[in-house]
Parts: sequence; structure tokens; C-alpha cells
Amino acid sequence: MKNEHIKPSKNAKSIIITLLALILGIATGLLLQYKAPKEVADTLSSYVFTPVYTMFMNALKMIVGPLVFCSIAASISSFSDLKTLGRIAAKIMALYVLTSAIAVFVGYFAWNLFPIGNPSLLDNIYAEEAAETVKKAESTTVSILDTIVDIVPNNIIAPFQNSDMLELIFMAVILGLAVSSLSDKYPIVRDILVALDKVCSKITTIIVSFIPLTVFCSMAKTMISMNIKEFSNVVAWVPLIYFGDIMMMCVYMLLLLFLARLNPFRFVAKYHPAMLSAFTFASSNAALPSSIEKVDELGVSSTVYSFSLPLGATVNMDGSCVALIISALFYAKTYSVPVTSSVFTALFIAIIALSLGSPGVPGGNLVCIAILIPTIGVPPEAVSLIMGLYPLVGMITACTNVTGDAVVTTIAAKAEKLFDIEKFNS
Repeated sequence: MKNEHIKPSKNAKSIIITLLALILGIATGLLLQYKAPKEVADTLSSYVFTPVYTMFMNALKMIVGPLVFCSIAASISSFSDLKTLGRIAAKIMALYVLTSAIAVFVGYFAWNLFPIGNPSLLDNIYAEEAAETVKKAESTTVSILDTIVDIVPNNIIAPFQNSDMLELIFMAVILGLAVSSLSDKYPIVRDILVALDKVCSKITTIIVSFIPLTVFCSMAKTMISMNIKEFSNVVAWVPLIYFGDIMMMCVYMLLLLFLARLNPFRFVAKYHPAMLSAFTFASSNAALPSSIEKVDELGVSSTVYSFSLPLGATVNMDGSCVALIISALFYAKTYSVPVTSSVFTALFIAIIALSLGSPGVPGGNLVCIAILIPTIGVPPEAVSLIMGLYPLVGMITACTNVTGDAVVTTIAAKAEKLFDIEKFNS
């Protein structure tokens, strides 16, 4: 079942408009921060930019749950061979774990090329600024077992309220299997499910059409509140994580080339609007509707992407893995902690666990850093050093995360012969 009801966007025009909105938003935010009175900048941020951004994100949160649920359930309902479904799921999960492990080594390699961190930075750590993040970290438990157990929800409503992807996937699979078993006797049940999927996709298309306006407001409000002077404290931290994540994206392209025998340049040419959405909103979930649309245009069957993309948005955090290992090593050097093989092994295991059982709390990546660095003897309050700049890092990590989801989905679909090569090459 192809997801043809999500129509391809007018690529060139929409991308140009979105890029212009991105540039204008950055320029507007910087102008307001440095040239306008503080009262004017704060007023525009509070009463114009933030409300527009919040309404858009709320609209996405409203639809992403029903969209994922209906898309997966409709796709599963068309399955007649459960062995095939299980094989696809196992292959996707194995690839997600593999790319996360690769990401840790890519981040380690990037840091060894440019080993940032300086004990002189300790004077810039302010525990009170990190108090809320540290509190969240102390009350958060990260357990792969708990993540697996929590896949099964205790009620039907909460997964939609919280946009909990794993719980939604579980319920959608159950519904899809039930509908599949009844479709011969009651074909109308499957027709209703497919119709609901089309309705959710149409609503999503309408919401996504407001991306340029939201991009402008998002970047403007971010730049108004960004303390550019903080770059002097950790000047190399942000560009090194960008370097590491770009290296990881190059690894993705090599995986596409050697595992799927596909042209990586054509992949980027078709998928980059979803990458731009993830970069702008710094959220894998917010970019999910755009990612679904673009992966469909790549030629991947909805049988694969309707399952793998929502799963990847939850458990596949390659960009975050790069940021976590670089941040941990940055703090290790700052606190003069020697990075032995045992220290690296401890970090590797902790980062993989965090990527699979990432805490679903606001500022999740900062919380992950606050959870991670005590494993090497660094106090969690040290996150205050990077808090002001993390929004910039969150943008590239989200972009890397969704790119990894799409690459794994494409490779799995190609291996299972659920890939339209003519559509990919068109």
C-alpha cells in the first residue's frame, strides 16, 4: 500500500521559501537582540514569535500520534505473512543499534582529531543555572528493560496525549493484526482504517504548509534569547559536534552506497527538506510528518517506513550519540579525567543505553549529558557550561537523527524488495 495520499511538495519553491525564512529569522533575531530596545525584542518574542511557534508545535503534537497510529495500523492490516513482518522489524532494530554504535566511534574519532576541553573553563560553571536539569537527571532512570516494559500502555488515551511512539506502535500493530484477521469477513473495517489514515495525512499536509512561517518565528525567537558571548567559553564545542554529526551523515551515505547500492546524492536531493525541518525544529518527532512524506518519495514502501520511522524517532539517536560522547570527552579533559579504555567502555555502554531508553522529558539531551558525565566523575552541575548553547547543538543532532532513520529505512526496504527503484531514480 503506497502512501500516495501524501502528495509531493513543490520541492524547489518550498525549499527556497523555507531557506529564506530560516535566514530572515536569524537576521531578524540578531537585529532585535543587538539593535532594538530590549523591551521591543522581548515583546515581539513573547507576543508574536513564541505564540506562532507554540501553536504550530501543538498542532504537530496533536496530529503526529493519530498519524503514526493510523499509518502503522493500516499498513499492518495489509500484511498476510507475520514472519515477514517480524524479519523486517528485527532487521530495522539491528541496523538502528549498529548505527548508534558507529556514531559513538565517529564522535570519539572527531574528538581525537580536535581534543577540546580546558581546566580554565571550570571558573564558568554555575551550579544554580543547572539546578533544574540536574534535578530532572537525578529523578530519571534509564533502563532498556523499562523501555521494553513500557511499550505496553496501561490505557488507550495516554499514548496519544504524550505522543509516546513505542506505545502507539504497539497499539497500532495490535489493531492492524486484528483488522487483518477480520478483513476477509468484514472488509469495511480495513477500508475505514485506510480512510482514517488518509484523513490524518491530509490534516498533516495542511499543518506542514505553515512550516516557512514557523521557521521564521522559531529562528527569530532563538536568536533573540541566544547569548552569543557564551561562545567565548566553549568556542570549540559547538563546531566540533557539527563536525562529528556531518561525519556521521557521510557514514550514512557510505552505508547507502555499499549496503543498498543506491546513489547517496540522489537520496540527499530528495530527502533534504525533511533534514531541514528537523534542523529547524530540533526535534525528530516534529520532523516526522515531513520525513514520512520524503521517504515515500524515495520509493520506500509504507509497509516499512510506517513502522521504522516512528520507531527511529524514539530509539535511534545517532546524532545525540555523537554529541554525548564528544561532550563527555570535553568534560573529561576539562576536569583532567584520563580517558582509559575502561572509561571509554563505560561511556559507550551508557550512551547506547541512553539512546535506546532516552528519557522523555523536556531538554532530554541536556538531561542525558547530566546523567552521563557522573559516570566519569564529573558533577552533573557542569552542564551549566553548555546550557546556553545547546539549542544550536540540538538542531544538528535532530537533523542527523532523522537522516539515520531514513537511511536505515531505505536499506531495510531495499533488502526486503519493498523499494521502488524507478521512483527513487525519477
